[in-house]
Amino acid sequence: MNITEEHVRFPSDNLSLEGILAYDENTMPSRAILLCPPHPTLGGDMENNIITSLAHVSANDGFLSLRFNYRGVGNSECGVKDIAEIFHYWEKTLSSENYADAVADVHSALNFLVKQSGRGAKIFIAGYSFGCIVGMRVAASDAVSAFASISTPFGKYDLGFLRECKKPKLFIYNQNDFATTVEDTLQGLEKIPLPITSELIENSDHFYRGKEDIVSSKVCHFFDGIRY
Repeated sequence: MNITEEHVRFPSDNLSLEGILAYDENTMPSRAILLCPPHPTLGGDMENNIITSLAHVSANDGFLSLRFNYRGVGNSECGVKDIAEIFHYWEKTLSSENYADAVADVHSALNFLVKQSGRGAKIFIAGYSFGCIVGMRVAASDAVSAFASISTPFGKYDLGFLRECKKPKLFIYNQNDFATTVEDTLQGLEKIPLPITSELIENSDHFYRGKEDIVSSKVCHFFDGIRY
């Protein structure tokens, strides 16, 4: 396979964000995945190990993917210019529900991805850590067929917006996650409506070092099974 990675830019509010489209140049993908990185103050950019693995594995599986940097990350523009101010701006979203700008960036990235996809293509979202929260916010209300949530930080954010979401959902978790606990994860899953698929990655932690492609393959397999 000849996997192409195409650097792109797209608007979000009055800003310009950077992203990378990944796809097999010999196919016309009929499925597309938006990949939402973790929090910017915790290694959250489009070169994160899980996000890049998802891009490469999904491209090999015939998907088109878009990974991107939130505003103020990498070469994505931000209304705040000073590096310290940008850090403080993002740090405030770690322990509050004030992450509307990140949700706006996900909306913008999704709109851009839809335009790059073939007519009638199925659209999915996969988020990792903080990317789960903003990704699910958008997936629950937009024209997305299903979503995958990796290391969801249960107990840190209000997930009430999922109470009426009947879309297929995949939750991948581990036993040694600093962002949540297995108990919080299992209790959180009980409050989310079906259909739900959950996958435990054993002998791993929040970063899934050495198991990135296992995680990515589970995500692609889940999306492969969505028939509507």
